Amino acid sequence: MRISPYNLLHMESARYSRKFYDEHKYDLFISAYTDEEIVKNTYNHIESKEKLWLIFPEYELDLEKITGEIFNPALEDDNTKESDYINAMYQSYLDQNIGKKICIDTTGFNKPYLIYLIILLKEKNVQKIDFIYTEPQRYVKGNKTEFSEDSITPRDIVTFDESFPARGENDLFIVNVGYDSRLVRRVLDGKRAKIKPLLGFPSLQPIMYQENIINLIKSKSELGINENEELLYAPANHPFITAQVISEYIEAYIEKYGVEEIKKIYLSPLATKAQTIGMTLFYIFEKKKYQEKDISIHIRYPFTNKYSSSSSEGVFRINKYTIEFNLFDKIKT
Repeated sequence: MRISPYNLLHMESARYSRKFYDEHKYDLFISAYTDEEIVKNTYNHIESKEKLWLIFPEYELDLEKITGEIFNPALEDDNTKESDYINAMYQSYLDQNIGKKICIDTTGFNKPYLIYLIILLKEKNVQKIDFIYTEPQRYVKGNKTEFSEDSITPRDIVTFDESFPARGENDLFIVNVGYDSRLVRRVLDGKRAKIKPLLGFPSLQPIMYQENIINLIKSKSELGINENEELLYAPANHPFITAQVISEYIEAYIEKYGVEEIKKIYLSPLATKAQTIGMTLFYIFEKKKYQEKDISIHIRYPFTNKYSSSSSEGVFRINKYTIEFNLFDKIKT
């Protein structure tokens, strides 16, 4: 019987309360600063010997309003900014704390930085770490919410792999569709591949699924969706089920078309941070298996110079994900 390590990773969810913070104490707590209540509340209430605010340049924040230790390096190359930033932060803060109890709040992260951070932790042989993702009660502009502004440039997120095989006839593009339909259109960028949408269901709030569908319809032609299209679904707050859904679908897809016709698999995380974690876990845990079949996996993202630092209201639920990076080394899948 096949055992999936994704099913063994631990997730804990709780309604927002003081009790959660009382039960979780850390040596180092890292969070990305935004103007949102869900980010500030966790930072202020969680108990940790050391706390750090990450300042992402895309938010264009007023640093004079921020209290606490901040990390705000100068970045020169837009094509490697996520790796340059996270490598510098790792050397300054994480390297000397590995082995201690560390928690990273992903709620305010820009996704490329979060993805590279998770990949780096695996590369550095970090054994275990906690991630937090806090769910909002609503998005301020509902289905019209846009998280990015300015020009959008799609490219692959920096990884440690340099394998780029030729295009295959049935290359696969899995798009985790979110609210911003512009991002869906731009990230595809004329890619010739089988496009498979992945939706967050159940959603964080019931109304959010309806709002997400409205934006999915806006991108219907780019995604190539027809009336009988079978979409992929995974809970919007559950990274481990997201990874499992992707894993099972790709295995079935390759079994159908054969490895000779598939050379590239693209993953595009455009929805929640939880599902972004799930896509990244699939990448780091299963990329080697597909590389051995001459199939490369790419995480593609629509980069922009400016993101909204305040798009949600209220605090609904807080999720803690404990990731053990060596599970796949212990379990034969």
